[in-house]
Amino acid sequence: MIRMSLRRPVAVAMTYTAVALLGVAAWQNIPIEMLPETDLPQLTVRGSWRGASPETVEAFLTAPLEATIQQVRGVERIVSESFEQQGTGVGTAEITVEFDRDTDMDFARLDLAERLATLEESLPPNVDRVSVEPYVPQEFQEQSRPFLAYTFWGPYTLEALRQHLDDMVQPELGQVDGVALVQVSGGRERRLEINLDEQELAALGLDPWTVRESIRELDLVREAGAIREGDDQLTITIVNRPASAEDVRNAVITAAGGTPVRVSDIATVHDTYEEAQSLARINGRPAVRFQIIKDLGVNTVRVADEVKARLAELERFNPYGTQFELDYDESEDIERQLTDLRTRALISAVVIFGVLLLFLQSFRSAGLIFATIVFSVLIALNLIYFGGLTLNLLTLMGLAMGFGLIVDNSIVVLENVYRRWQGGEDPYAAAEGGAKEVVLPIMASTATTLIVFVPFVYLQGELQVFYVPLAIVVALTLVASIFVAFTFIPALAARFLHADVRTPQKKGLENQPLYVRFYSDVVAFTVRKPWFAMFVTAVVFSGSYYLFDRYVSTWAMWGGGYGARTYISMNIELPRGSNLERTDQLVRFFEERVGQMPEVEQYTSLVYGNRGSMEITFLDSIENTQIPVAIKEEMVAYSHTFTGAEVRVYGYGNSFYGGGGSAPNYAIQVLGYNYEKVRDIAEEIGRRVGGLNRVQEVDTNSSNRRFSRDKASEYVVIIDRDRLAQHQLTIQDLVRSMNATVGGAAQLDYVKLGGEEVQYQVKLDANVDMDVLQLTETLIDTPEGRRIRLGDVMRIQPRDILARIRRENQQYERTVAYEFRGPQKLGDLYHDRVIESTEVPAGYTVEKGESGFSITQEEQQQIWLVLGLALLLVYMVTAALFESLLQPLCVILTVPMALIGVYLIFFYTEASFTREAYIGVIMMFGIVVNNSILLVDHVNSVRRRHPLLPLPEAIVQGTLERVRPILMTTSTTVLGLLPLVLFGDATGANIWDALALVLIGGLMSSTLFVLTITPAVYHVLERTKLPRERRTLASESAQEVSSVSA
Repeated sequence: MIRMSLRRPVAVAMTYTAVALLGVAAWQNIPIEMLPETDLPQLTVRGSWRGASPETVEAFLTAPLEATIQQVRGVERIVSESFEQQGTGVGTAEITVEFDRDTDMDFARLDLAERLATLEESLPPNVDRVSVEPYVPQEFQEQSRPFLAYTFWGPYTLEALRQHLDDMVQPELGQVDGVALVQVSGGRERRLEINLDEQELAALGLDPWTVRESIRELDLVREAGAIREGDDQLTITIVNRPASAEDVRNAVITAAGGTPVRVSDIATVHDTYEEAQSLARINGRPAVRFQIIKDLGVNTVRVADEVKARLAELERFNPYGTQFELDYDESEDIERQLTDLRTRALISAVVIFGVLLLFLQSFRSAGLIFATIVFSVLIALNLIYFGGLTLNLLTLMGLAMGFGLIVDNSIVVLENVYRRWQGGEDPYAAAEGGAKEVVLPIMASTATTLIVFVPFVYLQGELQVFYVPLAIVVALTLVASIFVAFTFIPALAARFLHADVRTPQKKGLENQPLYVRFYSDVVAFTVRKPWFAMFVTAVVFSGSYYLFDRYVSTWAMWGGGYGARTYISMNIELPRGSNLERTDQLVRFFEERVGQMPEVEQYTSLVYGNRGSMEITFLDSIENTQIPVAIKEEMVAYSHTFTGAEVRVYGYGNSFYGGGGSAPNYAIQVLGYNYEKVRDIAEEIGRRVGGLNRVQEVDTNSSNRRFSRDKASEYVVIIDRDRLAQHQLTIQDLVRSMNATVGGAAQLDYVKLGGEEVQYQVKLDANVDMDVLQLTETLIDTPEGRRIRLGDVMRIQPRDILARIRRENQQYERTVAYEFRGPQKLGDLYHDRVIESTEVPAGYTVEKGESGFSITQEEQQQIWLVLGLALLLVYMVTAALFESLLQPLCVILTVPMALIGVYLIFFYTEASFTREAYIGVIMMFGIVVNNSILLVDHVNSVRRRHPLLPLPEAIVQGTLERVRPILMTTSTTVLGLLPLVLFGDATGANIWDALALVLIGGLMSSTLFVLTITPAVYHVLERTKLPRERRTLASESAQEVSSVSA
């Protein structure tokens, strides 16, 4: 390959030009998004049961589903929650199913769906269809969330505004390529309320079910057959659709005694709107909102631009005085983040070119190596495009971080070619020989960088989604850089050197640069005093680790950038059964207070049933001041004035505690098979934790949903079966009667009026609004023709129930969450002590919970596994290269030397050692050993060329000849990474900060110690072999002498 590129330099240049053009085309067509798509070995099973309490759902829906799911092959973990959806009265079972890493998810989903379809026959009759959906982790749920959100407002009723969105805007935006769904909320939908006269029904012998079925049959479209007309066959279709509410009033229900009975004879029909299910306001102004969800794998920026263009066209059809107001635009965040990353990458490229120019003292040579960045990245873009990947924060970070690594191979090749040419070789011979000489060490050093990515296949869950794309992109760029280094560089280097004037190479150390002469003295000292040098290194390592362990917080999770925005979030919850109006009154109370604060830029309110929420944002000028904290405390003080309602206030952003974290930043998980005992253990932990002054906002029932209510209440019907049998009634008869009385929502159905689908509701007129006493006094008909009170066959009494039941692997689970106001390191220590000192009975466990801002224990175990495998694989590659089991130790010892810099850089920058930092350490294992591989390999080469040269002199000579390329490669990589972490708002504000800090600190530290300590370690390991080698050499010399004498 090297010889061919030297013979055909023009063909090589044209090939790379063509590949570059294809790369530019790929760049323009690769989908762009904020974060990668999710493809995890997990599924979510959901089932709903209208009117069922969480306890009923857990017993009769969740438990059978869990038992069925457990039978599916490959299931590792099951987490279930049974709860009631906010303000809807719908009991819901939500089960997350985790599978083995090697599970065929298509087959698993099909198997699970078939088993659940079989189970549905034995589930309670009112359970809606159980669904199986792909699992989306918390960090990536914005993919299935709206990426655009608008408010539509104007001088019209909310119903009129919504009607315009339903009729005009929603259908048009749904046709935009890349839009998956347009959701409209706010306002009220049209509804026909059919209120039955109970006495008229009884007189005619009718019941609400008959009326409901008769109205449903009004919407009849059915094929009746076909007739022949000449040679044509025509289909006859029966269409019986009402055009208006008047047609419904005139519809015939039955013909008693030959006289038609119409709906208007037994009921009043109101063409009105449904009761409001939710309310939305911006700055206290009612609004109708619509949100747009995109398809997966599309270019978010392009789709957003097309949606905005379509909305601009639709504005001319808007009613007078109305307008669209953009509330949220994910594409703006993407463009801002990606533009920032592209700018930093461009600065990195300029810095790398400056470093190359400084070392090489030649624009032509610097430009030649710099071109390898361009070609390698463009080749990688081609591979990304054809491999079906996307450009997002992680893949672009991989490209930007690879800039410094890409040029390393080319630097080594060009520097070796240039050194041989200066030694007197012909340009073409120097190009071929210089490239061939470093093939093995470059392939080995690149292999160590790539090999650490192999254990990434063992990552699961969110770790896999985050970092496998990053590993793939870095690997692709490095593979591309190898081809460029051994084809493009030799071909053009030979041409450039042929045109250059050779400068005679001056021999002797005194003619070398000052840094080389100084380094010569240092490495000579460490080789003479190897044990002293290694002792100093061990002391420095111990000291740096002490600072790191004491002052740097570890196992944190990058907050997704959410801490960059300062805002207050309020959650309001009233007791179960509270109506929308009562909840809205409480929300309006806070709106009035917030509306009087000039520091507030905007406040958005949402009300659902017995729950409400507010989000308060601030002007940019006060985001990083104490004003948001003061406003939060004021809201907390207001919340204490209410009884019977829970009001929780959270602060996010740099103004609040923890630099952007929300209240409960620690969590303790309790597991067991008895719910009451699990609750008691959690309550006891909560009391202990709450006794510390630094601890605030303790919640003993967090369960990953902060401060959700543990207890709620409901009315339960106790049926007297004996009395029911005496009246010849069945339980089904009783249930139907009660549904007709109080189950208005259960009676909802749809009918088409004039082509518009309208919901209708059939209900007894006297029972539109009913309390418990009225319900017991309601009269029902018996088969004997008598009328009895419901209270004669049943009694109604209240009871407390669990609002949310969470189970993990069929064990009940409670999470105690709390906020620790102080240094995170101190909080970690206190958190560990609480868990260790908690004693629980057999069968119960207490462990660290998922607080949302720290890595789970399972993820920690995965990372430790990958770290260990990466280190082992690096050793195996270097052992294969050197054909030695001892020399690879010189390379492996580079890792603790690199960790010195990692520990110190995180200590001095006061950055958190996040999950990304651990991934950076894994990548660092493969990168920092490259210099030591080049160094050890070259020392071995010097010893092979000069077998009689003393070992210390061979080490010093080989090390001095590698100082320049090692310093060049380290400088380009470190200085290329610096723009990624400089000029940011704060350390850790970007996802790549921690990863870049690890590589910068590790490379700087490892380079210093590789050039000083690695020669000393090499000397210690190799001098033990010298006597054996000398005996072998003496034996060979003796044999030569004896043969000559003979």
